[in-house]
Amino acid sequence: MTGELLSQAEIDQLVAAIQAGQVPVEAAQPSRGSSVRPYDFRRPDRFSKDQLRTVSILHGAFARMAGMALSVHLRFPVNVTVRAVEQLSYEEFVRSIPTPTVIVLFRLEPLEGRALLELGGTFALAVVDRLLGGPGRADGLARPLTELERGLVERLMQRLLPLLHDAWQSVVDVRPVLVGMETNPQFAHIAGPTDVVLLVHFQVETPQQAYRMNLCLPYLLLQPILSLLSATTLFRAPSRASQAEALRHTVEEVTVPVQVRLGRAQVSVGDLVGLAPNDVIPLDRPAHAPLEVLVEGAVVFRGRPGRVGRRLAVQILSREEPSGHA
Repeated sequence: MTGELLSQAEIDQLVAAIQAGQVPVEAAQPSRGSSVRPYDFRRPDRFSKDQLRTVSILHGAFARMAGMALSVHLRFPVNVTVRAVEQLSYEEFVRSIPTPTVIVLFRLEPLEGRALLELGGTFALAVVDRLLGGPGRADGLARPLTELERGLVERLMQRLLPLLHDAWQSVVDVRPVLVGMETNPQFAHIAGPTDVVLLVHFQVETPQQAYRMNLCLPYLLLQPILSLLSATTLFRAPSRASQAEALRHTVEEVTVPVQVRLGRAQVSVGDLVGLAPNDVIPLDRPAHAPLEVLVEGAVVFRGRPGRVGRRLAVQILSREEPSGHA
């Protein structure tokens, strides 16, 4: 009776035959290659796979810009990559954080709520070590930051957080605002224990070693813009323009050595040893001739010496023609 509907009498006869054992019943076997994935009904998934993939791409752009900003600020190469994006309860995230650590709390205006960026205690200490003239390495166990060290980390966050605006601009115009810092995750209340959060895992690689960094975004914070987290809104022109603008701002902050050459002189070793106060060494340049202004050892400008307040200064008069310098 393939392709036909059974009448109620035929259904009753079939059920009676099965109960009497006249019709064999085979257990359904799962198809080969199929996998069973556990599902927790107490914590349903709030983000779709497409939304997780979009968030991963967005923060991949943030990771590249953060790597450039850290390289400029710390003055050694830093590479930042996205390792994974997952959704879990806030309580699970808090339990996974070691103590002490460094947690940066911030808002994403105009969205309601707060988010956090967890640097990890060893990474924060490595940053402080580098900013204070060290090699950028954290030896030993993590410890709470001193007031001086907190100030250095906050200055660094003032550079990193605006990059979230540049990375998210193709989806929504958000303005990160620093709220505060904590060292104990129990005091960083951005969501309820059972609330779902989106966690972006970063890996930060320096010449010394690799560190971790986590960005935690509550579901309630992102709920108003979930419909925008799709491929159709991801690759719009403002995103590429914002990345180019962020790159330009980062390059503009790079420091280069500038020197002003007053002149040169050649003296013998005997004359050099015999120098005394009030002796005069003639230079190879007239007193009123423009001075050479060097950038990275190459003559780029001509200038005139002077003063600004109590400080020595040089006034730029002209620019030299390019001669192989950058």
